[in-house]
Amino acid sequence: MLLARHGRPLRRRVVAVAVAALMATAASPGARQTAVADHGKPRGTVLAWGDNGGGELGDGTTMNRDTPVRVCAPGQTAPCTRFLSHVAIAAGTDHSLGLLRDGSVLAWGNNAFGQLGDGTTMNRDTPVPVCAPGQTAPCTRSLTDVAAVDAGTDHSLALRRDGTVLAWGDNAGGQLGDGTTMNRDTPVPVCAPGQTAPCTRFLAGVVAISAHGGHSMALLRDGSVVAWGNNGSGQLGDGTTTNRDTPVPVCAPGQAAPCARFLTHVAAIDAGRTHALALGEDGSVLAWGDNAFGELGDGTTINRNTPVRVCASGQTAPCSRFLTHVRTITAGRNHSLALRRDSTVLAWGNNAFGELGDGTTTNRNTPVRVCAPGQTAPCSRFLTHVRTITAGGRDSLALGEDDTALTWGDNAFGQLGDGTTTNRNTPVRVCASGQTAPCSRFLTHVRTITAGGQHSLALVDDQRARH
Repeated sequence: MLLARHGRPLRRRVVAVAVAALMATAASPGARQTAVADHGKPRGTVLAWGDNGGGELGDGTTMNRDTPVRVCAPGQTAPCTRFLSHVAIAAGTDHSLGLLRDGSVLAWGNNAFGQLGDGTTMNRDTPVPVCAPGQTAPCTRSLTDVAAVDAGTDHSLALRRDGTVLAWGDNAGGQLGDGTTMNRDTPVPVCAPGQTAPCTRFLAGVVAISAHGGHSMALLRDGSVVAWGNNGSGQLGDGTTTNRDTPVPVCAPGQAAPCARFLTHVAAIDAGRTHALALGEDGSVLAWGDNAFGELGDGTTINRNTPVRVCASGQTAPCSRFLTHVRTITAGRNHSLALRRDSTVLAWGNNAFGELGDGTTTNRNTPVRVCAPGQTAPCSRFLTHVRTITAGGRDSLALGEDDTALTWGDNAFGQLGDGTTTNRNTPVRVCASGQTAPCSRFLTHVRTITAGGQHSLALVDDQRARH
């Protein structure tokens, strides 16, 4: 999920590219696991906590961690003496990506489908370089010129500085967009819409990417959206439930296949496991795909294969008022979050693990407010002063304006970072490294947070943080 640009964190999953020509037209970013290149001079250490079965914490072990540990530098083995820094971060279900300032990419964690892009299917518990396209292991050239990366369930995306997109890993649903369903353990270019393999034209003009589950999305410079991959729940938004192995345009609201009008005026996108969100330039939110838990926020549990508007809080279907004044969106496994311009947070969808943060475990099909820390339902105080948000598999994270990290929801693997494995239905603070519960010191000076399936990553300021 997210990363800092010029010392400020971008909003979670959809992110504008750090390229001058593209940034001139890119809208405000938002979303979950995308990492964007920082061309300033970041000073930061990467921390990780939660599930580590595939090595996704990058600390040289496969031990779960319920408080943050430092991610090792490439080439290290546990106990590591050098650690990863100066990197933007993105978390997949059980793998992680790091984007360096020079435009190269590192990966670690589960690699069963080649999602680390190192030319193998070997898990890695410390970071390894992602290979350049066309390489085979052992690779002699590494991927470069990357502006942003994002991690899906078992695949990865990279947005290059020229506005083209590369993909690697699992491709069973066509989520790599190369016109095939063949897994790839090194990057391949995503085809242009309308192409068939072997493609002769490739996707271009992209300003943001998002990956989750078995599908992928891209936001184009003109404010339109394309999607590809698994479509069993309508998550591609093209009016069908047909998988697509090359990009197709997302339909406009109210359309039916074959669509004659397509979604536009989009500022940010975020892919959930089987649903998708789009933030309009006007601050409204659209959603489509799986809705079994109410994650589309339209007041129903009906799947939608084209976009529908997310209802305002307190509405019931058919809604007459809709969510507005949103500046950040993020989609988890079966839940969704929105950060409003007043720095408050709303949530909707599955709540079995408390991931909506409203003090209950009741699913919600329209947005509810996230409670303040220490509250119990019915809450009388609500979370505010939030800078950015990120949704994990069944948990949620928020970065406060004071650079502290809060988290809530599923904690079976310690992914909340509070020193326990107890689920939380209202926000709790993430402990500082080296703490044990009950923690007396907490994670501070956080620049970026991102949540994976059952693990979390943070970039902290080396010059200010004290753990």
